[in-house]
Parts: sequence; C-alpha cells; structure tokens
Amino acid sequence: MPEPTSPPPLPPPAAPPDPAAPERLSLRWALILLAAIVAGLVAGLLTFAQTHNWPAAVMAALAASGAALLGLPPLV
Repeated sequence: MPEPTSPPPLPPPAAPPDPAAPERLSLRWALILLAAIVAGLVAGLLTFAQTHNWPAAVMAALAASGAALLGLPPLV
C-alpha cells in the first residue's frame, strides 16, 4: 500500500504593489500626446512640402505640437 503524499506547497502570496512605483500614463493623456505628435508631424510635413526649408518645418511642427498640448486637455 503506497504511503499518502502531502500536497505540494502553496506559492507565497503576491507582494503588494510598490507605492514608490510611478503611475502609468492614463488613456486620456496618451490620446492627447498622440494627437499632439500627429499635429506636429502634419504641420511640419506640410510646411516642408511648401517651403523646402527644414528649420521652418521644425519650428512649425514644434508650434503645432505645443498648441495641441495646450488646447486639447480642456477638450478631451
């Protein structure tokens, strides 16, 4: 007759989340940042297509991204 075996030991309980860990980016802010990036790319590409001047395209892209970052949070 075989001897009874004990069940395998249970794994240790999961540790609670670290309170010092940074919080994840919310969906709202991810959408706002994505829209600002898209607005900057569109403005920069259109400016470069018209002027063939890359410094002006970079400035237009930065201005459009900044305007989107300032204007979108109250709307979203």
